[in-house]
Formats: sequence, C-alpha cells, structure tokens
Amino acid sequence: MAIGARQADIFALVLRQVALICGAGLVFGAAGALALSRLVKGMVFGLRSNDPRLEFAAAAVLLLVAFCAAAIPARRAASLDPMAALRHD
Repeated sequence: MAIGARQADIFALVLRQVALICGAGLVFGAAGALALSRLVKGMVFGLRSNDPRLEFAAAAVLLLVAFCAAAIPARRAASLDPMAALRHD
C-alpha cells in the first residue's frame, strides 16, 4: 500500500497465495486418496473405492475452511496503515 496498492489488491494477494497452497495440497491429496482408496474401502461400509462425490465434498469443505481462515488475516493486512507498517520494521 505504501507504493500504491489498493486494499483490494492486498486482500487478493493474500487470498491468491492461499489458493496456490491449497491447490497444491488438493493435487497431492487427491493423488494420495487415489493411491490409498483400496485400503479405505475395506474399513468403511458402503463406500465405493473411488466415490467422486465424497472426494469433491471433502475438497470443497477444506477449501471453504482455508479461505475463511485466510480472510481474517487478509482483511487485517489490507486495513493496515502503510506508514505504521514501515515504521515498525
């Protein structure tokens, strides 16, 4: 913000970083879920080994929680006074 960024830019920057990390986590998590699906099939009754609805629901819940958790620090970073932040460092 000290060099001309708007509050919306800072908010989007923080959420973009969270989206990148969540995207990588979802890719590796989906690969792990596919690799271990046969093990889980034997442990849970009535669950197909590759149930896409369940996997998408779990991914959606994780993304929702991650973005809700990131929204609070992103809003705080966007509302921070640039001069106070520069003086603090």
